[in-house]
Amino acid sequence: MWEILRFDIMNLIIKRYNLKKYLEIGVCDPKECFDRIVCKSKMGVDPGVEFPENPVKYKMTSDDFFTKLDDGKLDLDPNFRWDIIFIDGLHTATQVLKDIENALYHLTPKGFIFLHDCNPYNFFTQREDYYLDGITYSGPWNGSVWKSIYHLRTHRSDLQVNVIDTDWGVGIIRRGKSTLVPFNNHFYEYNLMVNNKSSDLGLIGTETFKKLYL
Repeated sequence: MWEILRFDIMNLIIKRYNLKKYLEIGVCDPKECFDRIVCKSKMGVDPGVEFPENPVKYKMTSDDFFTKLDDGKLDLDPNFRWDIIFIDGLHTATQVLKDIENALYHLTPKGFIFLHDCNPYNFFTQREDYYLDGITYSGPWNGSVWKSIYHLRTHRSDLQVNVIDTDWGVGIIRRGKSTLVPFNNHFYEYNLMVNNKSSDLGLIGTETFKKLYL
C-alpha cells in the first residue's frame, strides 16, 4: 500500500488553500523533498554540512537566516511572510522550538508550519545526539523533535498542533484555539510519552488528517 509522505501532505495543503510561498529549513539533498514541492515560490535554507553541493539560495543556519532577515541584511523585506514553512533542520528540541518561533513570526495569518521526524520509532532513534561516542551512525535518527510538539500541545492554546502518523511523523501547526494537553511529563521522558502518544503528540492517521485539514 502506498504511504503518503511529507511532500505529498504539503502539496495537498498547498493545493487546498492555494498557497504561493514555501520556505524549507534544512534542505540537505533537494531531491528528498524540496524538488517535490509544487508551489509558485520556493526558498531554501541550509548551511551545507551534510550535503556539500548545497544548491539552496540561503547557505547558512536557520538562526543566521532569521537574524539577517530581521536585521534587513537579506534580499527580502524584514516583514516578509511565507504561506508554508517546512522545518527539517537540526533535530534537537531546543533548535526546533527556536525555528518554530521564528517561523511563526514570518508566517502568513492562515499559513502552515510542517515538521519531520515527530514520531520516533524507538528510544534509540529519538536520542539527542546524532553521533554515537563521536562516531557517525548510519541508521535512522529522529532526534528529539517530538519534545517540541509536546511542548506546544501543553503550552500554546493559540496553536493547533498534530502529528500525522506517516513518514516518521509529519507535524502540522497552524494558528487557532485548542485545548491544552495536561503537562504531566515534566522531564520529557520518552517512555512516558509512548504510553500516551495519541494525546501527547496529537497523533492522527492520514484519513483523519484529510477530514480535519482538507
